[in-house]
Amino acid sequence: MLEKSFNKGYILDVITVTKVVGLLCNNGRVSEAVELLERVEERGGIVDVVAYNTLINGFCRLGKVKVGCRLLKEMELKGCMPNADTYNGLISGLCDSKMFDLALEMFNEMKRVGINWNFVTYDTLIHGLCSGGRVENGLKILEVMKNDKRVSAFHISPYNGVIYGFYKENRLEESLAFIRKMENLFPRAVDRSTRILDFCENGNIGEARRIYDQMVGEGVMPSALVYSNLLSGYCSKGCIKGAFELMNEMIGRGYLPVASTLNDVIILLCKQGKVGKASKLMEDIKGRGCLLDSESYGPFIDVFCSRGDFHRAYMFFLQMVEKGIVPDYHSWNYVTCVPLSTNKLDRRQ
Repeated sequence: MLEKSFNKGYILDVITVTKVVGLLCNNGRVSEAVELLERVEERGGIVDVVAYNTLINGFCRLGKVKVGCRLLKEMELKGCMPNADTYNGLISGLCDSKMFDLALEMFNEMKRVGINWNFVTYDTLIHGLCSGGRVENGLKILEVMKNDKRVSAFHISPYNGVIYGFYKENRLEESLAFIRKMENLFPRAVDRSTRILDFCENGNIGEARRIYDQMVGEGVMPSALVYSNLLSGYCSKGCIKGAFELMNEMIGRGYLPVASTLNDVIILLCKQGKVGKASKLMEDIKGRGCLLDSESYGPFIDVFCSRGDFHRAYMFFLQMVEKGIVPDYHSWNYVTCVPLSTNKLDRRQ
């Protein structure tokens, strides 16, 4: 249909162009979207900032953020001025690609060219920095946001981004201290969070879940620390269904569980004899970028050795070593006790 329109000399209106570009980008067909914009421009049609932003976001979603940065310069040369959404999309893409210094440069460039930062700018950059191990940088951006009179400080998402950063770096005491500092801004969220954490610590998971449901029902987004403690609590009670539901919610909120949280689920699954499900979970989480540790592999080695399946136990041991993870004493002990007569692996492994 588009081809017929071009052949008949019709010029597509900007709304139609943007919709088609969006459809193409959503299906990963960004090259076709580029070609479409070029043909529209060649015929004198209008391509506005919304269409360019859609294309830039499409490239960023595919991990081609540098192409998105080039498009920013191209649109400026063509007289199409970028807006905050343009930069927000690029900052998000740069953070996803771990290009944090470039994301900070893009943030500062907005100020230089006279484009005001908005809440999405701050939230995207803080979450990206903190989840990428740059919590100190994220805290500095949070301070800038708090001093920006144009942006309301009463949004909890950037603060949860900082907590997530502390959680990922296992800085739990700092995360608790940060939560307490939030009390003046978010008294209800802090009250609910601290009560959930206290109930989890005391093993009262039913009451912790009740407060969690109340919290979500009030429209308050729980932090990664709340999810982690509740998830571990469910595992301690042997409730694998509840643990999986919470983990899916946690990931849906943009919080990837760290190894210590994931290990609780793996241990429970292996104890329940669901080794295949545990292995599938581990591969899925690894694919999402979760860094595992020796305790992630230990349960598999334990269960296979207890079954006399030393070959598979040793394969998990090798996977761990090949990824540069130092085995703990328990794993070494199991593997070194494998009878030589059952270890039929090629010595070249």
